[in-house]
Amino acid sequence: MKKLFVTALLIFYVFSGANAQFTKIGGGLALSSGFQFNGQTTTANKSGVIAISLKHIHEISGPLQFSPDFTFFYPHITNNQLYKTTISSMMFDINIHYVFNWLDRFQFYGLAGPDLLVAWEKESFERSATYREKRDVFGLNLGIGTYVKTTKQIYLYGEAKYVLNKQYSQFMLNTGILLDIDWMKKHENTDIL
Repeated sequence: MKKLFVTALLIFYVFSGANAQFTKIGGGLALSSGFQFNGQTTTANKSGVIAISLKHIHEISGPLQFSPDFTFFYPHITNNQLYKTTISSMMFDINIHYVFNWLDRFQFYGLAGPDLLVAWEKESFERSATYREKRDVFGLNLGIGTYVKTTKQIYLYGEAKYVLNKQYSQFMLNTGILLDIDWMKKHENTDIL
């Protein structure tokens, strides 16, 4: 089932990207409510809550945009005399944005799309073995966001979204900078070598 889902996502990505115009690229920081790995309630099994994210935007048509994102969370590490536990995670999202307004300097949008969360735990015990466990969980992003144009080439963005899945649901806030690739292509000086 997971292979079928990943294949469907890749096909959607290729066909949507082929019919869309690549317009913005950038990245930023994210803050998350986090999750408990495998539902274990100890503080050692809590995920990291600070992350870096990469994002790019494709204009599809009218108010629709296609936005693949990648987020890597700073690992949560618990270390004491007996053991060391590290919870690491990353997310891959393929969101569709519906832009509600097309003002020159400010855009507001809703977002939805599939999410793949990859989380893993590493436990090392003193004078003993190291254990590793990994989970891949599919979910759904639902949220809102905005772009604010600061210069002709630069936008600031902010998003609030809820990642809904079976075991690792979490709330996230993302902020960052986007470069307007479309504007740069239209205004590049082709006379300079």
